[in-house]
Amino acid sequence: MNGPAQMAATGFVMALPDPVRRDLLARGRARSFDKGQIIQQRGDVGQEFWYVERGSVQIGRYGIDGRLILFAMLGAGDTFGELAFMGEFPRAVDAIAGSDCILIRIGDRELQSLMESDPTITRLLLKTMALTVQESFSLIESSRNLSVPQRLAQALLQLCSDQQDGADIMATQQDLADLVGVSRVSLGKALTKLQLAGMIEPGYGFVTIKDRAALREFVAG
Repeated sequence: MNGPAQMAATGFVMALPDPVRRDLLARGRARSFDKGQIIQQRGDVGQEFWYVERGSVQIGRYGIDGRLILFAMLGAGDTFGELAFMGEFPRAVDAIAGSDCILIRIGDRELQSLMESDPTITRLLLKTMALTVQESFSLIESSRNLSVPQRLAQALLQLCSDQQDGADIMATQQDLADLVGVSRVSLGKALTKLQLAGMIEPGYGFVTIKDRAALREFVAG
């Protein structure tokens, strides 16, 4: 295994001040995707980036056996594709609808019109992008010092976002193993530990969050 995958929400749009975020999203175009539908493919030219309005999106790469190696699972409020879009280089990953979802597409026209409306927006966008990348690196670095059960707890907290106790995280054990960067066996042991502590309840293709506060305390050590 190569270590934990990037599990952080990108948060680029959510990191913008409220008025700027609302303005940008209002300029974008909503699109619906069915579960399993391909949103973007590795090698595509980055002509837009996406904001997840509703549902979930899987980020990863298809292997030679056709299986998706999962790097991240995104939910409402997350963004993806902005690095390739801003840098004008080909996509490095595939994005697939993890569930029926609604995304906001933001392309050159929408971004340009926002920047022209206020000269300070360009610098704000660059600052927000830099901060988001920095936070992602910090998360990856901190994850290296956590045990497997702690990394799993961290991943589950990020996947459940602001949902309340009792929320179901729709992810298979293989999905979670890929996210955390461990084998299925190690992932199973970590699930059992969190289950016995009363924090979660694993199911077939999902995990129920029973105590988010306890998960946060566990990650904090």
